[in-house]
Amino acid sequence: MINKINTVLEIACRVVSGVSLVFMGLIAFVDSIGRPLSHPLPGASEMVSFALMVFFFSSLPLVVKSDSHIRVGLFSDFYGPKARKIESVVVIVLETLAMAAFAWMIFDQAGRLGRFGTQSVYFEMPIAPWVYLACLFSAFAIWFAVWPLLSRGISASHTSDKVD
Repeated sequence: MINKINTVLEIACRVVSGVSLVFMGLIAFVDSIGRPLSHPLPGASEMVSFALMVFFFSSLPLVVKSDSHIRVGLFSDFYGPKARKIESVVVIVLETLAMAAFAWMIFDQAGRLGRFGTQSVYFEMPIAPWVYLACLFSAFAIWFAVWPLLSRGISASHTSDKVD
């Protein structure tokens, strides 16, 4: 059951990030063709901005799930196997807590934007739902960050034994 949830979340993130990337490219292409012809695409920069936000936050869970984010281990070469395992757990916990704080700040900001009725400049659409979407994808990233600790302990992909 949990594996199905993980798979559905991963597919959703892949589809959304892929569609938003293609959308950004198409909007930029159409706008760049229209500008020399004195027909720029109305609201293109706003569309690209929203698509970029969606792309970033829908890609974040994929980066966390595949453990592809950058970590700097200054002293990890000097650790023994037990210390590496402890470091790995501490790093995962700290990363998860940082992502949770980040998601909470996004959620809080979305609430403020909604209360004040903040709208986009060109299309005059509410911004809060877009920021809530960013919070949702941040929650997916938290799920993928904490999952190795909850499921089977530290997986092999989270140990510092990777060969560079």
